[in-house]
Amino acid sequence: MNRHQISTNMTRRQLLKAAGAGAAAIALPAWPAVAAEKAASDLRAKAKKNLTLGIFTSVYADLPLEEAAKRIKQDGFSCVVFDYRFKDVGFDPLAPDWDVLKKITTCLERNDIRIAGLYGYYNVIDPDPAKRKRGEDRMDLLIRNWKRFGCPIISTETGTYNTQSEFMESPENFTEKGYAACRAAFEKLVRAAEKTKAVIAIETYWRNVICSAERAERLFRDIDSASLKLTMDPCNYFRNEDLPKMKPMLEEIFQRVGKQTVLAHAKDVKRSDKGPDLPAAGLGKLDYPLYLRLLAALDRPLDLVIEHLGIQDVARARDYVKAQMEKI
Repeated sequence: MNRHQISTNMTRRQLLKAAGAGAAAIALPAWPAVAAEKAASDLRAKAKKNLTLGIFTSVYADLPLEEAAKRIKQDGFSCVVFDYRFKDVGFDPLAPDWDVLKKITTCLERNDIRIAGLYGYYNVIDPDPAKRKRGEDRMDLLIRNWKRFGCPIISTETGTYNTQSEFMESPENFTEKGYAACRAAFEKLVRAAEKTKAVIAIETYWRNVICSAERAERLFRDIDSASLKLTMDPCNYFRNEDLPKMKPMLEEIFQRVGKQTVLAHAKDVKRSDKGPDLPAAGLGKLDYPLYLRLLAALDRPLDLVIEHLGIQDVARARDYVKAQMEKI
């Protein structure tokens, strides 16, 4: 074999080796991509298994009780946050008629609708003592009698010093004095809840005293109790300037307080001139696939309750949220 033949044969061997390597590379799976898809598939499965869609009963408040219950079920919901009133019947926690409550809960049970949470919202540091007392009295009744409702979870906001609206901020909210007053209010509620095994589920909002994941984490650390938990609603944490930082903020929220979640909300968030607007799911900028991934990663049953909408928008919002589960 002369030098030319050796060179030719070597070249051929090199070419065949290179071609074989290329074919092998094509045949081998892209392992990182495969692993990522498997992880996403696992989270989709967990989301579908563990996340139950619900809705606020207030969406159906203009319908008579029987019609409302049937409509809730027909709309695909098996649980509700209960805020007590329908067109033809209502329960007043400040003047309780237990027969009325039984009528409502029996109707919901008959239609296979579970109560996922009780509406206990009030301004826990309201500057108006009379208004604050009404909220405390309502919360006290819910704490002592939650078994009559069939649900121990009672949601509330975390308070503001604003004298015009419980949904607006005040400079005092963000001071140590404001935090101390809020903590004292929840310390009292939680000690009462511990006696009955009720659960106070705080809902963080950037305009209220517990305005961030950091402050929520601090409150859970300061009041370490199984009777203090979280209503997870990530839309409430974003100021206008935070919206471009949505992914890292969502991840930080869940890293700090996700484990405290006992109930989750489904709405949306978008920029507006007066501060973020909070429309129904699908009408804003919330990164829903990421939100649902983070909920699914908690790997336990949770009710995901649609809110901030009218009855005419229920089907669209419901279908939007369901579609986002496929994007996990």
